[in-house]
Amino acid sequence: MACELYDFAWYASHFWTLSDKAGQIVTFNMTRTQRALDREYMRQIDGRGFVRLNVLKLRQGGVTTWATGRATHAVQTQPITALTLAHDDKMPAVWLGRCKAWRDQTPTEVRPVIGVTQRNELSYDKMPSRYYVGSAGGTFPGMGDTIRFLHLSEVGSWDKAPVHVDPSTVLYDLAPALPTGGMRLGTVILRESTGKMVGDWWHRAWMDGKDSGSEFCNIFLPWYLQEEYRDDASEVLQRTPYELDMARYALAEFDVEITDAQLAWRRNGIRQDPYFGNIDEWACRYPAFEEEAFLSPGLALYTREQVDSARRTIREPADRVNIQGLGTPELAGFEANPSGEMLVWEWPNEHCHYVIGADCQWGDKDTADFDSAYVQCLETSRKVAKIKGRYPLNVWGWKLAALGHKYNLAALAPERNAKAADGLMPLLQGNVADWRYPNIWIRTDDVSLKGHRPQDYGWLTNNHTKGELIAFSQHATTEESYDWCDEAAVNQMATIITHEDLSIGAPVGMNDDDWMASMITSYVSHKVRPHTNLYVEPGTVKELTDWEHRVAEHVDAMDEIDHRETGGEVEW
Repeated sequence: MACELYDFAWYASHFWTLSDKAGQIVTFNMTRTQRALDREYMRQIDGRGFVRLNVLKLRQGGVTTWATGRATHAVQTQPITALTLAHDDKMPAVWLGRCKAWRDQTPTEVRPVIGVTQRNELSYDKMPSRYYVGSAGGTFPGMGDTIRFLHLSEVGSWDKAPVHVDPSTVLYDLAPALPTGGMRLGTVILRESTGKMVGDWWHRAWMDGKDSGSEFCNIFLPWYLQEEYRDDASEVLQRTPYELDMARYALAEFDVEITDAQLAWRRNGIRQDPYFGNIDEWACRYPAFEEEAFLSPGLALYTREQVDSARRTIREPADRVNIQGLGTPELAGFEANPSGEMLVWEWPNEHCHYVIGADCQWGDKDTADFDSAYVQCLETSRKVAKIKGRYPLNVWGWKLAALGHKYNLAALAPERNAKAADGLMPLLQGNVADWRYPNIWIRTDDVSLKGHRPQDYGWLTNNHTKGELIAFSQHATTEESYDWCDEAAVNQMATIITHEDLSIGAPVGMNDDDWMASMITSYVSHKVRPHTNLYVEPGTVKELTDWEHRVAEHVDAMDEIDHRETGGEVEW
């Protein structure tokens, strides 16, 4: 039995009970939602020895019950301090009472001896261990202890009415109590909430969890994991396209076959108070796809179908490197580094042609975008590399030139707005250092060009050209011919909105640098490709580009006209 005591699932199901939604007392057997969450918890414990987890959840999915159960199990079997913070001042007393009841249900031979039971604390003498429960809007108990299990509940609601507490401030205050570095082994930090708004603290934390460099991992828990969400299926005579798409996703990602009874429950819920047909508000609380969990503060620019299409192009990079060196960019070195500034999906092919599109950072020190650039191969239409960071303009220009030299003297299309035009373009054009980049892209169909003046080089972003980028990206994504490739770019693309002033970009507090750089790269590649003698592998038949197809169709049409006008005799 000693080994089983450390198995939470065994411990809870053998010793503890719960009150279910019908008010019946039942054994604490984990639901499908809780089991999915527990598997991720154990994956992290077994894989790296500690847990850092963002949980984006449905409403009433039992996540908080599972988390407080996990914390209670931890303090009953280990000499540690745990802390749960709720968003509601009323919840700590309720949760602490439930944890004490679980302790009382534990058999006497393994039940820990209570030392102190206070308003915010349950402690055990001989372990010794403590479990504090507080709220974001109140005081934080346990600040003098080392907290090895931290549970933040409904953290997405903390910065909303009526609490109005910035979660970052709470985490700053807690930081001294949380082990770091090598002391993290055995520690747990759980952040869980339903979604709220795109761009708020919880959304930014969730998006950060998608970054491969983040300490936190994400788990999304959709509504159809909850088995009891069912209703009379007789009204579901035919499934809508959305429901069919949802069913395919549920089966592929969660191995769940959505039934008509589940669809009936969803349809009825959307019709009733307080939603009354507001599908967006419903989906925010009972999401089927993670993008639905966060309400947009404006009109979303891309449809869910386009975002899904973009996600299907995401690939893991083959290498990460730093671009280093002094002197001229063509002598730069590309040194392997697991956290390097440059992602490489494919190293250059000596026969291929490449385009680089770059976005330059804007804003003040705290809100500025990053410098971001992508490399795209004209022969394959695939993104092959990316560099991102915050650099002085002279360093950014040098790294872009080094990247261009590495990829066969790629056509370089850096944004030339304002600061970039004043500092970046003169450097690339050879007016500052003792080198110049010889292949800066010129927009040849720009009617304002007059003899290729210095200010005509690179990409100028204005309302007209930004509209071109967006229209191209929307169309190509729908046609599944756009290679977004990079998860960071897709994550940004999914958040882009039309603001109240009709401007288009990221929500307040978020960046759109990867999105812009990706669009510039793909659009310029689209413009350059028809004028490039693309490489074809020997022995293969060259596939015509869209532009070449149009030329061929035009020639065929002219031949047909000549044929009719000359009675079948074509004059050359």
